[in-house]
Amino acid sequence: MNQQIESFEVTKGRKSGDLLSELRQEKKLKIGFAAYGYFEYWRMYEGLRDQVIADMKIIANRLSKNHDIIYPGMIETLDASDEAGKLFSNNHIDLLIFAEGTYCPDYFMHQTLNNLPDDIPIICYGTSLTGKIDFDSDYQISLRNSGMMGLVQLTAGFKKMNKHSKYEVIIGGIEDDEVYDTFDQMIQVFTTIKNLKHMTFGLVGHVFRGMYDFEYEKTAVTGKLGPHIMDINIDHLMSIHEENGTTDPRIKKLLNSAKSEYTIVGLKDEEITKAAQLAIAFQDLIERYKLNGLVVLGQHLIEAKAGSTCHLGLSEILKNDLAAVVTEGDVLGCIMSKIVKDFTGRSPFFGEWQEFDTSKNTLMLLGHGFIDARECRPDRPVYVKPACENWGFTGNSVGFEATYSTGPLTMTHFIQDAKGWRLLISEGELVDSPPLKINECTLIVKIDKPVKQFLTELMHYGFSHHAIAIPGHIGKQLSWFARQLDIEVNWI
Repeated sequence: MNQQIESFEVTKGRKSGDLLSELRQEKKLKIGFAAYGYFEYWRMYEGLRDQVIADMKIIANRLSKNHDIIYPGMIETLDASDEAGKLFSNNHIDLLIFAEGTYCPDYFMHQTLNNLPDDIPIICYGTSLTGKIDFDSDYQISLRNSGMMGLVQLTAGFKKMNKHSKYEVIIGGIEDDEVYDTFDQMIQVFTTIKNLKHMTFGLVGHVFRGMYDFEYEKTAVTGKLGPHIMDINIDHLMSIHEENGTTDPRIKKLLNSAKSEYTIVGLKDEEITKAAQLAIAFQDLIERYKLNGLVVLGQHLIEAKAGSTCHLGLSEILKNDLAAVVTEGDVLGCIMSKIVKDFTGRSPFFGEWQEFDTSKNTLMLLGHGFIDARECRPDRPVYVKPACENWGFTGNSVGFEATYSTGPLTMTHFIQDAKGWRLLISEGELVDSPPLKINECTLIVKIDKPVKQFLTELMHYGFSHHAIAIPGHIGKQLSWFARQLDIEVNWI
């Protein structure tokens, strides 16, 4: 007799009919590298063919250091163009890179593309031997630098045909390290876009009442960005919380590690223990439901039921790279947090536009009680203090007070409004400032334009009151991401 199939709603982590049994691992892309040389030139210049083969091999070898590259060798005839397309198709490539070692007519590339889906992502690499004009060179060198002309022809044809409109472009010398850094960044963007389609973001609760800027439509989110949004009943979390009880050895272990790693002020062991119990329940929830991101409503929902803040639990999830996490029901903020983590390998700061200082042209991002300690300034303690807000627990509970290390910073978020999807990009600098002793995490950010103008533009664009802040300047990557998904970009 066959075993009865049940829903994840009742199986408590065992195999179910409506939840994948295993967490899908994020995968690298299979990348086709199509490099062309024009056969007509070989009879004109002895040795040119071998030189161009060697040039294109340099690119293939450099790309292969970090990526799964399928390279059929230099393509020099229409037959070879067709065979390369078939090879790429048979290997189910996710991304195609075009380069030309000499000018080559665009119909060669189109012959390759005829074997591939119309929506195959494309990067056009306009090459040069050195990125400099050699005034003592001959025409043979000019031919080896003429590939960019062929790609200009190709992209003009794309526009006229209204096909392959979302191609990206990289320009530079074939041994220029900056070129391959750009390839790494761009390929990561395409990788994230593909992997997002297989991700699940769990929401415990709902958008905080009255925060209309965070309201969302699940079908639109999946259709535009890719992830599935999974509603998780508060009872699912609390049943785990209760099943683990207070004697689970992981709770005591987390209490001890928190006391050794952080500077504890004004909190009793039993108050930290309550936070640790909820933290372990969060981790079990993520594992049980195979989540890539966790969105929670703490406040009067989880905090009131667990008798503790979510802050230690969310900080531990970040510190151990278990998932992207945010609060207040900000689903789009959680997805953006995952995206920028992919782009940088760093943990984002989940903050709110708060105070500003016109004399220093800075603004303050106010956190939500949790932080990844790995990102915090090493010259200051990471404090664990009584949470600055109490939404339903007795006594005190855990809240973090810390800031990130100084350096370049990008602030971003999505919004879907009446006119469609838009993405905010703002690059600034996290400055060295005195600590704020407000029992909360903060960032002090210096921006280029006058801060009052910045905030005026932010509100005229109509972005939400949360900001996802990430170390580093990643405006380029975010722009590429937005173009691929037809999302309007607003730079401030």
